[in-house]
Amino acid sequence: MEGTFDVIIAGAGPAGLSAAETVARRGRAVLVVEQNHEIGSPIRTSGGSFIDELDNLGIRADLYHQISRVRFLSRTKRAVFEYPQPILCVLDVRRVFQFLAERACAAGAQIRLGTVVDGPLIKDGFVAGVRTRDQTDAAKIVIDATGYRSALLKQAGLDPGFERFGVGAEYDLFAPHCDQDEAVLIVGGVAPSGYAWVFPWGHHRVRVGVGIIHPDHRGRPEEFLDHLMDELPRLGVNLTGAQPIEKHAGLIPSERFSDRFAGDGILGVGDAAGHASSLLGEGIRWAIYAGRMAGEVAAGALDRGDVSRAALGAFEKKWRKKFGGNLKLAHRINQRIAKWDDATWDRRMEIVKRLPPAQFAEGLKTNLTGGLLWSLLSGR
Repeated sequence: MEGTFDVIIAGAGPAGLSAAETVARRGRAVLVVEQNHEIGSPIRTSGGSFIDELDNLGIRADLYHQISRVRFLSRTKRAVFEYPQPILCVLDVRRVFQFLAERACAAGAQIRLGTVVDGPLIKDGFVAGVRTRDQTDAAKIVIDATGYRSALLKQAGLDPGFERFGVGAEYDLFAPHCDQDEAVLIVGGVAPSGYAWVFPWGHHRVRVGVGIIHPDHRGRPEEFLDHLMDELPRLGVNLTGAQPIEKHAGLIPSERFSDRFAGDGILGVGDAAGHASSLLGEGIRWAIYAGRMAGEVAAGALDRGDVSRAALGAFEKKWRKKFGGNLKLAHRINQRIAKWDDATWDRRMEIVKRLPPAQFAEGLKTNLTGGLLWSLLSGR
């Protein structure tokens, strides 16, 4: 046994880092174990988000790029939404992750990079630490923030059972002539069962990507991405002189969140527990919320000296109460629209075009209403 901590967190993404900061601010000894050698790399997300949500989470304005117009395109139809006061934004993903890491460190958390967690340490039926390739560290609570692999939850008997995933591929381009004020979302055959995007994020940088739901469609997003690049000039996206700076790939559960993500001595957060919105595959802000909520529950359990599932299960109850309704509804919508072909999307776009810009943004944000759901699904 090499070290003893109050909480060990596997994974230094936004969920793990937010949990680390929250617990460390309560005066507890926290270790974050990250398999990669740099926080925020490799990038696996396009970084679309919402300004008011990020402000509420304390994310600095210099860490995201504001968007004042969204074009939503199907095969033959389009809807354009203008935002004189920007609502949407695109994150500088690497800097945001490192910002969250800095906050966790400032609160007193330790970070160990380049370390792969092999599995949980089980003692008397409780998760009591983690095993890495080089050592074993003890903890009163372990938090699985390993992403879609849910590595520790599975080995602790809390398999989230994900079978449906959003699979994405993306170019990050230097595109000196691309409109930096406009995001473009494209649905239909260009990205079957998913969608494509053009997300500017400042300084002439633009992320162009395709996401496909597996197993709803078996296509490889990389193949559709190259076709999309050829199509974008016809769709009014100016990529003259554009060159790739990075290429990203990612995988995110496209299901509603797990039924159980708390056990004896263990919690799951972020993608490990399916906490993202499956409507658009948006995960970062949800991961921050989940990490902070899990951190508060973990700290409270430590204060009371009870780290059983009965105590840690408060996280499940709080998550369902605050976010469960919208996230379940988002999953139902995603399951339905993933089956739409070009003709269906063209018909539904007549409804989308009638939405006020603010309501369209709220729908993207997963602030959903029964009326909006019924209109989209029924075609009325």
